[in-house]
Amino acid sequence: MGRTSGSSVEAPHGGAVRTDEISLDLIVPAHNEAHRIGPTLEVFRRGLPHPDMRFIVALDNCDDATPEIAARHAVEDSRVEIHAFPKLGKGGVIRQAFNRCRADLVAFVDADGSTAPEQLAILVDEMHRADGAIASRRLPSSTVQGRRAMGRVAASVLFAWLVRHLFGLPYRDTQCGAKVIRREVLEVLLPRVTTSDYLFDVDLLLQADNQGYTIVEVPTVWVARPGSRVRLVRDLGDVTGSLLRLWMSQQGTWRRPPATWSETARSET
Repeated sequence: MGRTSGSSVEAPHGGAVRTDEISLDLIVPAHNEAHRIGPTLEVFRRGLPHPDMRFIVALDNCDDATPEIAARHAVEDSRVEIHAFPKLGKGGVIRQAFNRCRADLVAFVDADGSTAPEQLAILVDEMHRADGAIASRRLPSSTVQGRRAMGRVAASVLFAWLVRHLFGLPYRDTQCGAKVIRREVLEVLLPRVTTSDYLFDVDLLLQADNQGYTIVEVPTVWVARPGSRVRLVRDLGDVTGSLLRLWMSQQGTWRRPPATWSETARSET
């Protein structure tokens, strides 16, 4: 796959696309998600039925019933794998789970079920023209269902503004939980990612931008779920400080000069 700069694009919603002709591993990071992991796995197992799919549940130091619930799914469906880790944060368990991936494409979704299988499949369909695809709640044709607290919405908008202006990234929504990236691209990016908390997604996309990979932002249908573990309003000061530290660490970082997609395509023919 060629490399160009990142981009934010509009893509049609359309219906669910087939994923039975590609190789896909889906990582589901989970920390104490006993109330949500079961329904999420059930929906994805049913929505993505191809026998070569793998669902990799990355347990982040769970001390509730999450491991037992996931284990029941693994008994019912051999495509479900469970890997338990000490407390590493979302980025840390994704990094460790990636070492278990064998597919051409690696996807991540949050355990809360906010992203449906058909929305993930739309991201997979975008991979014919990109190195990665991320779901976005902030594009004009995106749909957000359910109610979100106004303070959380305002903090999220401020966070997105800071990310765009500090790092010059073109994406309107770095934090939506659904992403698909080529495995060989992750092999390059993950060693460069230094964060494992809320900023993992920003750091991952920043490294992709530094390396000149094409990451497309795709409108999605996203369902707000109660019980989010992210306390962005409460922790906005700490998150802002972490953003500034990440920005400072990137000063002077060499970036691969971007190429246009057409130039890359011609160079590969």
